[in-house]
This record gives sequence, structure tokens and C-alpha cells, in this order.
Amino acid sequence: MMTRIVDGLILLCAAMILACLWAGAPVAAQWQAEETVLTCRFEGQDRVASVSLRGTRAIYRDGRAGQTPKLTLSSSLADLDYRREDGAGDTIDEIATFADGDTVYRLAAGFRSGAQPDPSELRPFGLLIVSRVGKPLEKLSCVPASIGRNPDRLLARMRNAGRERTSDGVTFPNYPIEPPIRAADAPACKAENNVDTCWSRGVGAARRGDLRGALEHFDMSCDARIGTMGCYEAGKLYLHSRQLRDFARAKQRFARTCDGDDSGQGPYACKYLGWMYFTGTGASRNLDEAFGALARACFLHNDEILIDPEGCHFLGKTVLELRGRSQRDEAKADYLAYIAFAQGCTDGAKTVCDEARALYRRDAARAAVWTKRCDDDASGHGAISKCADLAISGDDYDATQAARRQLASLFRAVSASQEAHPHVR
Repeated sequence: MMTRIVDGLILLCAAMILACLWAGAPVAAQWQAEETVLTCRFEGQDRVASVSLRGTRAIYRDGRAGQTPKLTLSSSLADLDYRREDGAGDTIDEIATFADGDTVYRLAAGFRSGAQPDPSELRPFGLLIVSRVGKPLEKLSCVPASIGRNPDRLLARMRNAGRERTSDGVTFPNYPIEPPIRAADAPACKAENNVDTCWSRGVGAARRGDLRGALEHFDMSCDARIGTMGCYEAGKLYLHSRQLRDFARAKQRFARTCDGDDSGQGPYACKYLGWMYFTGTGASRNLDEAFGALARACFLHNDEILIDPEGCHFLGKTVLELRGRSQRDEAKADYLAYIAFAQGCTDGAKTVCDEARALYRRDAARAAVWTKRCDDDASGHGAISKCADLAISGDDYDATQAARRQLASLFRAVSASQEAHPHVR
């Protein structure tokens, strides 16, 4: 009798643990040493799905809410079909696929850009696609308010297990993953590899969709002056997010990054700063200030000549607007604009390549003086001997860098006597 009672209690406890686990209760996570990284309820159905972690395995569950899952699938983290994708309009942060024989369950989660009146809003979404032998069987969308997500936990656990790539061969990002914490409760920033802990916490908050929390961490990072990465990220949020917009602070954050030595983000910060002056966004429109910042974005920020091609586009546009100040400026303007567009072309920016080539073809057809001068100047600054060939776009890194150095040398030479642009140095 006692044995039956004990056996019954064991079964009852096991059932309660499973029920709590499916409901996502903290007690279950503790008992099972399991961590839920994604859960949602599907639109129009009393059906939920989840992905959780237990040890070195990922577990997919699917079934009616509050009941024992109808389907449970498991995969080792080493073998899990895991991908990360970004695209225009959508940021699909993570896709995990689980197989049940020839049937696969592909669960994606991320954010969509907001609609009017606030395109900067992040709208969470989840999507389940079930297919068999490549043929879709069902496609279910998650109710946005039901989505519970802990981004990067799969990534962190796989990295800890020694995995280095997604299932389609893309190397995992190596940024540190910090546990969620409010900025007000966070410890002081400290250097960590090539970044700092406040920046890492900001990245984590942004990936969870908490842009306000991310901004607080990025501001902490910027104020700590360990580096400028937090300044750059804060500047983008102050500029782009309608809810967080503060043009004056965006300008200040971009200026600090542009003046810093981060060759990866510096040119992009200079681009944003120059764009603000060029368009009069958050600052009085000032083409000279725009020219100075955009010249750094396109040519002058760092010795590696890492550039922002969009900065080259706006630099060319700025030069063309300045062309009427004097006959001397007008004679040089198209030449400088072509050099700027050609520099952007070296980064594979098709639109900027088209701008460079169209400008050259137009002026060469009417025998503009600058096109001949450019042909005469080209070989004196590098290996490319013809002006028309300066607008190159290719995959050869060494050739690209050589072309950038040549264009930067030409830019300095042509603009050196242009007193209207004192910021070039």
C-alpha cells in the first residue's frame, strides 16, 4: 500500500513539474535546470511553442497552452540547425529548426520596423513554418504580445560549447553577452577585450528590443571614455528613434566618435555628423562644416582608409552645392565630386559608382577641362593611369586599398588650395 502511495506521489510530482515547465514557471526551470529562450502563442489558435536549453541540448515543444506538449523535439547544440539573418525591413535575429523524421519545424523570431507614424519602433514577431520534404504544411504567426524571448542565449550556450559557426557557415559574432540589468543598477563600465561592459549590456538590451535601456547603457559607455563605441550607438538612437530623439545629443555623440580613433565606426559617425550639417538636421545648415566631416568619412579619418561610402555620396553632393562660390571653386567642384563618388565606389556601393561614372561620362563628352587634368594627375598619385578607371568596384582587397590611397592623395592635392574648405588637412 505504502509503495503505491509513494509511486502515485512520484507520478503526480512529475506531472506537476512538466505542467509548470510548459507554462514557463521559474520552479520548473530550477528543477529541470532548463532555460526558456523563446516562447509564443500562435494567432487564432490555443497553441504555443517554445525553445529552451538544458545542458548541451536545445528542446522544442509544441502543443495546447497549459497542457502537456503534443510534440517535443531535441537537438544537441553542436548539431542544431541555427541561423542568423538580417534583411531590409525585418531583423530576423535567430532561426532554429528542429526535425521530426522528414518533418521540420522552423521557428524564427526578431523585430520588424514600425509603420507610420513611427517607423523607428521595433515590433516583435515570431513565425513557425512546418514543412515535410521541402513542402510547406503550415505557416503560423505569433501573437506579438505573447512573445517571450531571451536573445543570444542560444548563441552564448553554443559558443561556450565550442561551436563557432551557424549552420550556413557564418562565423558567430564575438561580442560579449552580458546578463540583463538596468543601467541604474549596473556596475561601473570596465574594459573587456576591445569593448567595454556597458557597451555590451547596451547591445543586449537593444537585441531584446529595449531601446531606452540600451541608450542608458550606451550613454554610460560613452561617458566612461574607455572607447567611443557607446557614443556611436547612442548617437544613432538619438538620431533615428522617434521616441528617444535628441538631435543635440546625437550631434555631440557623433562628434566624439568622429574625433576618436575607432577606424570601424569613426567614418560612419563622421558621415552622420556631416549629414546633419548638410541637411540642417539638428544644426544650422553649414556646408563648410558638412564638407569637413564628410571628407573625414570618405578619405581622412584613418590611415587604413576605411570609409563610409554613403559619406562619399554626401561629400560629392556637398561639393556640387559649393561649386558656385567662385570660378575657381566651380572649376574644381566636378573634379572633387568625381573623386568623392569614385572613393565610395571602391566599397561596392552601386549607386555611388553610378554617380561617379555618370559624372565622368557627361563631362568627358563635352571635353570638360577637369577630365583632362584628372588624366594628367592620376598616374602621379598611384598605379591607375586613367581618370575613368578610378571608379573601380571589385573584391580584390589589395587593389581596393591601393585605389583608395590613390584617390585620397588626389583629393588632398585637388582640395589643398581650396580656401573655401579649411577643414581638409
